Order: sequence, then C-alpha cells, then structure tokens
Amino acid sequence: MRPPTSKLLRAWLSPVHVRQQDGDTYLEFDADGDGHVDYVQRLRGGYKDRLIFGGGVCGKVVERPAVVQDGRPVVFLLLDGVAFERIGGLYASGRFRLFRPPARVISVFPTLTDPAYDLLFRTGPTPGFEPGYFDRGRNRSTGAIWDYLRGANEAWVRFTDYRLRFIEDAVMYLLPRWVFALELRRARRVVDDRLRAGRQRVAIYLLSTDGLGHMLEASEIDRELLRLDEWIERLVYDYRGLLELVLVSDHGLSQLPPEQAPVRRFNLHKILRDNGLRMQARLRRPGDVVLPQFGLLDVARVHTFDEETREKVVETLRARPEVEFVAARDAQCVRVYRGSQVAVVSARGGAKGDLLYSYHAESGDPLELAGAVAQLREAGLMSADGHATAAAWLRASAGLPFPSAPQRLWQAFFVVSREQPDVIVCLTKCWYVGSGLLSGFVKMWGTHGGLHRRASETFAMATNVDFPAVMDLDLLRCQLREWFGWPA
Repeated sequence: MRPPTSKLLRAWLSPVHVRQQDGDTYLEFDADGDGHVDYVQRLRGGYKDRLIFGGGVCGKVVERPAVVQDGRPVVFLLLDGVAFERIGGLYASGRFRLFRPPARVISVFPTLTDPAYDLLFRTGPTPGFEPGYFDRGRNRSTGAIWDYLRGANEAWVRFTDYRLRFIEDAVMYLLPRWVFALELRRARRVVDDRLRAGRQRVAIYLLSTDGLGHMLEASEIDRELLRLDEWIERLVYDYRGLLELVLVSDHGLSQLPPEQAPVRRFNLHKILRDNGLRMQARLRRPGDVVLPQFGLLDVARVHTFDEETREKVVETLRARPEVEFVAARDAQCVRVYRGSQVAVVSARGGAKGDLLYSYHAESGDPLELAGAVAQLREAGLMSADGHATAAAWLRASAGLPFPSAPQRLWQAFFVVSREQPDVIVCLTKCWYVGSGLLSGFVKMWGTHGGLHRRASETFAMATNVDFPAVMDLDLLRCQLREWFGWPA
C-alpha cells in the first residue's frame, strides 16, 4: 500500500483538460502543479473505470472493473441522514463517479440512526428509539443526556474506527459546515493510520451530514457533499487506486423548499395535556402518559397507562392537520389511523420460518398501499389471508409514499427496540416534535423519523460492485457481508 502523498494540495483539483476519444471521456489532471499532466481518469459509461498515474503512455494503469478485488482494503463511509434524492441528484450531475450508481435503500422505522445501524450491524435491539427512553419494566425514564454522552444507545459504534466526540455533537447543529470539515480532516487521519497499520477494513461514521440536512437548504447540502466527493477523489489518488470504498447512509431526511421553511414545532405535550391527559415520569393511573423527547424529529412515541388512555391519545391526535398518521399497538397487531381512515397491520410465521406481514384496510387506505396489495395478489405473492414476505412488500411498495410499511411498522412496535411504545405519531413534513429549549436555538430546513418515503429512502453505493436497485437494511447487510466481509 502506497503511503499518502503529503505535498499535494489540500483540496482536490479540477481537470486541466477534458478530451473525448472513441466514445470515452478522459479527465486529465496536473496533480503536482508542474504544468504537466500526471493523472488521468477514463470515464466509460459514466464510471471512472481506468486510472492512469504518472500520465502519458508510461503511466501506471489501474483498471476498475465492477467486481470485488480480493486483497484490496475497503473503507466504509457511514453517513447520517443523507437521502437518496441528494446523492442521486449529485450522481446524475456527474459527481461521485468513482462509484457505481447508487441503489435505493429503505431504512428501518422509525427512521433514526441507532435503530438503523443496530439493524445493519446486528447489534440490536436498540434499548430505546433514542437516548432518554421509557423503561416500562422499571416504570421510569432514563436520563437522556447521560445516555447520550456515554453512548448507551449506540452499541453499533464499537464496530467503527471513528465517531465524532459526543460532547461535540451539539456544536454540529449550530456550526454544521465547520464540524463537517473537521470530521473530514479527522477521518482522513484515521484512515491513514489504519491502512498503514495493515488493516483491511476501516469504518468511518460521519455524523455531521445529519447536521447539514437539518440546518441547511438543499442547494447548500449539495455543495457540502461535493467536499466529500473531493475527499474521496483525493483518497483514491493518494493510494493510487488500490483500495475500495463503500458509501452508505442510515436514513433519509425531508427537505422543505425555502418558501415553506423553517420546520415548525408541534407542541405535543400541550395538546395532550389540554385534552385531559397527564404528562408524567411514571405511569400510575388512568390518564397518565409518558412522552420521551430528545431530538427534533417528525416522529414521537407515547407510553400510556392502559388501553383507555391509549385510545384517548389516538382520538386526540388522529384528526390533527399536523399529524400524518397515528399508529397504536393492539395485542399482536398495529392499528393505523389517518383521520377517518383505519388499517390493521399484523404478522405471522411463514413456512420457511420467516415472518409474513399483512395490511388490511378497514376504512379507506391510510398508508396508500391498495395498489401494492393488488399487485401482490395478481402476482401470486400474497396468501389467501393477505400476508406476504418482507421482500415482496419491498418490491411492491418501494416507490409508494410509505414504502415497506407493514413490516417496518410491525417491527417498530415489536422488534427494533426494547422500548416498545404504545403509540407512535408521525407528523407531516412541516412539523417536528422535541425539546422546546433546543428548538429555540435552531432553524431547521428538514428532519426525519417518520415512515414516509422522504425520510425512509436512503442509499448505498460502492466503487467496485453494483448493489441491487432497491434494498432494505437486511438485504444491504447480507450484500456487505458477502462482498466485503462486513462488519469491519
């Protein structure tokens, strides 16, 4: 492995020449600034499939086929909160072309970092949806700040080589660009140290991309992500193309257009309290609810004393214009309410030992899955009682407003976290719930957490393989294990 070239400029360069030859595009660079071309990239079919170091006919050629190259180290870049729409748009504009095209990935629900990466690393179930959760067994809430600072909700982090210092996380939302630049510098040092030590797999988690998504408008996010593309270009050049990269993100992130921004706070505490419910730290009597809140998200979970209290929470929220839908746990099924529309999601064991999921609309179609149900029935992929595999639901609903909704909803209540709330509330894209204190310091352009496609759809891409066009995190994990020996 060639060590990095320390004399190169800090930022990556623009090509000094662009030429066409036999239908291919050649990008020519003067990397050392001596006035001569010493690095060439060939674009074939939009992919940089040949790198020539040294320039001219005597340069060292590195071929880049879309197959796994045994023996090359792999750098995993784990992003936070980058939607497929963002990376797909940049790829379409000609950026990130050291990679094969990005694949769509439907994240876990709620679309939060810890449940998503716990599923990807198989370190779950997550103790709580986020730090500071309600422990029903002990009938108390855990300390949110203490949980966060000691990483109690982030078991998956032990598989990574770099994560921003916890104490710096709050700064990220005030100065997202500065922290992003800081993370890129630190990440490069970690990658260099690990590769020099002979490591074959390095995992870098970049948290500040989430801060960019929350705090910047879309065009500004794109400009910052171009810095990541330049960082990757520089890394590949310094190591003379003899490494592979995998770029993934945990969840998407909604973005409001400038005329609708900022996202506004939905005071869920006050609304429930005004309707006769009591906000408590413990559940002691009918009417008591616990409402954990930490991040500024478009999803909230509610713990209730009993069934009557749960029904009152649902009735209070289901018709609110700020609420996209309300889901409530009911024995071993989930009931979904969207205004007057109601549906039931359930699961049962399949013949192969896997789980099959159903969506039965009792009134209307709250999750807009009627087309997916018809498609599955017509294709013979749905049982007589309306159940289908998670893979079948994924294929049928990936492009719908609530992709893979049946399995993701059921798993949210029964699988991904030990918290298991009684009610989950998803808000429309203009609203968020969370800390009133924190909301006084920030102006947000977007957020995440909900089941909708805008926060659910993220991506995966690699420098040397093509992922399936649409995946969930389970399939992505299997592909990473097969091709790259995941986890790192």
